[in-house]
Amino acid sequence: MKPCRLLGPVVTSLLWLATGLASPASAADEPVPAPKAPKPARDAGAEQAPEAVKIERLVDFVRPFAATFGASNADVPKLVSGPKVVAMPNDKSPGRQWVASLGTVTFKVTIADATKLAPADVFAHVRRLPVPYRRMLEIVSEDGKAGLAVYPELGGAAAHGSQDYLNVIPQANVFVLVHECGHVLEQRTTRGAPKTLEAWGEAVAKDRVSVSEYGDTVVHEDLAEFALVYAICLDAGPARLDDLRQRSPARFAQWEAILEASGAKDPAKPTPKPPNAPKSPPR
Repeated sequence: MKPCRLLGPVVTSLLWLATGLASPASAADEPVPAPKAPKPARDAGAEQAPEAVKIERLVDFVRPFAATFGASNADVPKLVSGPKVVAMPNDKSPGRQWVASLGTVTFKVTIADATKLAPADVFAHVRRLPVPYRRMLEIVSEDGKAGLAVYPELGGAAAHGSQDYLNVIPQANVFVLVHECGHVLEQRTTRGAPKTLEAWGEAVAKDRVSVSEYGDTVVHEDLAEFALVYAICLDAGPARLDDLRQRSPARFAQWEAILEASGAKDPAKPTPKPPNAPKSPPR
């Protein structure tokens, strides 16, 4: 899976909001400011109403209300067991692993000793995940997997995410986690529906709107960036989610189908079924 970079085109998306797990209240955790409206022209004797901000990408649409993302989540992560001494999967460096819970989800947290972090530092961001996105934590915590693994560095990347692992650095915040959730849930869905990314590419062509500059680089990053935008709208309420549906209807339908197919969304609830919607793989 292509890693999420902290530099380059990522700075134009919400991913550059990465902030230290050890200091979640740092200034770097503040969202990208909303673009300012251009100053209106003035007639000689008449005030003109300011022009609306032009939304060029979907990340621009969600920036103004990203600051409160996850703040109202009532569930609090709790330690279930641990720590136990482990070798970190990537480099065999010393680490510790805990089992934790968040609401109804049980997951692993594996932290390299070199980071000097504690589970509470990680929980400050994990607790802000929307309920459907917590499915990611279950998937990467299956037998033989390390769960949410924190390393001091990942070769210049903020995170690596797939259905087999979720590796992050101490600077990765909840927006990075949500982006990686897009990769995790897509890969879990693709296991049972190999044309999931092909269908996503078709949805991008139909919507004819950019999610972010980073999403423009390749289809699987477009998907992960949309997962981030969807999560922020989900947290902001039904009106924002409906607005996103109107702005990007094909992606919206595909992503909701992926949420259902990956086990993140209750299939008993009505879900729009787009063409080529993936079927649920075995869990």
